[in-house]
Amino acid sequence: MSRWIIPIAVSLALVAAARAECQPRPALAVDRAIIRVNAGGNELRALRDAPVAFSSLEQIVASISRATVPHAAPLTIVRASPPQEIDYLLCVTSAGTLVVGERILAVGADGPLRLFVRGEISRSYPSLSVPDGWLWLVDVQLSREVRVTLQLRAPARWPLEAVAVTTDFSQ
Repeated sequence: MSRWIIPIAVSLALVAAARAECQPRPALAVDRAIIRVNAGGNELRALRDAPVAFSSLEQIVASISRATVPHAAPLTIVRASPPQEIDYLLCVTSAGTLVVGERILAVGADGPLRLFVRGEISRSYPSLSVPDGWLWLVDVQLSREVRVTLQLRAPARWPLEAVAVTTDFSQ
């Protein structure tokens, strides 16, 4: 009977390995300053040292509702279909709540043309309880198959100038 077990175990291992190879894997580009994740024709760019440009809801609402923004976007998603760019701006309130505002831009067929579509508050996240400061987990749906979880960390002092960004992939 043991001579049947080994071939069955090997067959099951081969099937499992083949399934794992068929799963879509996001492409992660290694860069000291920027995290880049590509999946399904879409790209996520996140600054590892992401600026927090706003410390109140009034500030972020006023900025994201304008066609031009003087602040660099710490997080950006470039969508293939429909062609658009979504810039995410960060605000941390005095209570440690992370507020994420999004600015959606339609991208022209030639690439450089970007037309402001809308800006709005997308989500807010209370800080998770960690001993060394504030921690927020932000889920981003990059494609139908790929979700990216961004971990944003900062010391628990206000106002913040930047957060440290790391990532983990989910499918």
